[in-house]
Amino acid sequence: MKNLRYRFLLLFIVIVSAFSFVPPTHQLPERNRFVPAVVHERLPVAALTLTASDVVASPGETVCIAVKTKDFQQILSMQYSMNWDAKVLKFKEVRGFGLEGMSGQSFGAHLKDKGTLTFSWYDPSLRGFSKPDGHQLYEVCFDAVGKTGSTARFEFSGNPTTVEIANSSSQFLSLRTEGGRVKLK
Repeated sequence: MKNLRYRFLLLFIVIVSAFSFVPPTHQLPERNRFVPAVVHERLPVAALTLTASDVVASPGETVCIAVKTKDFQQILSMQYSMNWDAKVLKFKEVRGFGLEGMSGQSFGAHLKDKGTLTFSWYDPSLRGFSKPDGHQLYEVCFDAVGKTGSTARFEFSGNPTTVEIANSSSQFLSLRTEGGRVKLK
C-alpha cells in the first residue's frame, strides 16, 4: 500500500510539473539571416491609361466628366475608385457606357457624399476587349455646388477600392491616370 501511495504521489508530481513548466521565450533577431525574404508578386507587364476631361461651368449647372482610355488591349476586368471635392461637386449620375457589360451597377455610389465613387467591371464573355485610344468608357455627371472661382480635381485612385486591371492573358496591368478638373466661373 505504501508503494501505491508513492507511485500515486510521483505520478501527481509529474503531471503537475508537466502542465506548469513554461519554457523560456526565445528572442529572435529582427532580421533572421538564415531565412531569406521571399516576395511572390507578379509585376505589371503593361499599363492602361485613363484620362478625365477638364470642364468649366457655372455654379448650379450640371457638368459631366468624360473618362477615356489609352492602351485598352484585351482588357478582361478593371476596378478602382474615383475621388473629388464634395464641397464643389455633388454626384448626380454615370452615363454613356462604352463597354459591353458596363452599367450603373458597375459603380458604387455609397460614398458619393464623401466625394468617392467605386468602380468594378469585367467582360461578360471572358475574352477581353480592345478599344482604340481615346475611346470613351463613361461620363460621370455632377451638379456644380461650389462657389464661383472654386476648382475640384477628379482623380482615379485605389482608395477605397484597390486598383486592379487584368487582361485576357491573366496578366495584371498598372494604371496610369490623368485626372480631370472642374472649374467654376
